[in-house]
Amino acid sequence: MKKAEDFIENLKQSGAFEDATELEVGKSKAQTDSEKFVDQLFKQIESRAVLLLAIREHGAKELKTKLVSKFPETPELLAEAQEPAGLVKCVIEDVIQYCQKNNWQSDERYIEQAVRSMMEKGQGPMKIRQKLQQACQDSSLINAYLDIEFQDWLEVATAVMLKKYGDLSRPANRNEQAKRMRFLQSRGFSPEVIWKVFR
Repeated sequence: MKKAEDFIENLKQSGAFEDATELEVGKSKAQTDSEKFVDQLFKQIESRAVLLLAIREHGAKELKTKLVSKFPETPELLAEAQEPAGLVKCVIEDVIQYCQKNNWQSDERYIEQAVRSMMEKGQGPMKIRQKLQQACQDSSLINAYLDIEFQDWLEVATAVMLKKYGDLSRPANRNEQAKRMRFLQSRGFSPEVIWKVFR
């Protein structure tokens, strides 16, 4: 026990503790600078996210893609932040969660609005689903909003055909019929709906 006390006393006399204290203060300052940088980055990303959400609704996946492209993770940024790779994606995830917590971003609201808008534009369920999957990850929510009566999809497809071709009669020419069917297929309607459109 005496040897340990002597060792500590020798360290104090040699000034080693002062060096250790300076080292700890240096580490603490570096941590504070790093935290400040991350806070500033969070605020910049949050500001951009709020701007995008003010323009229109976004799905979380779509918003993340836009933010990642706007705030690329460069080696210079990581060096300045004194943080490991993956910092920007983590901050973006935090920003999106913050936006969701404040109800600025909602996948449900986005999906509801998108389905209504795309149906009004004459798009079918398959095309709508494809677009929604690019913007949102919640498949169950997408399924719930696309679970619409067969008759409703038939009405949308019928309206599209009337607008494009002026009638719903089955063309005598097979090539013309195939062309019209391909048109409805490109709009995202199922074969069952497409066959029902022609009277």
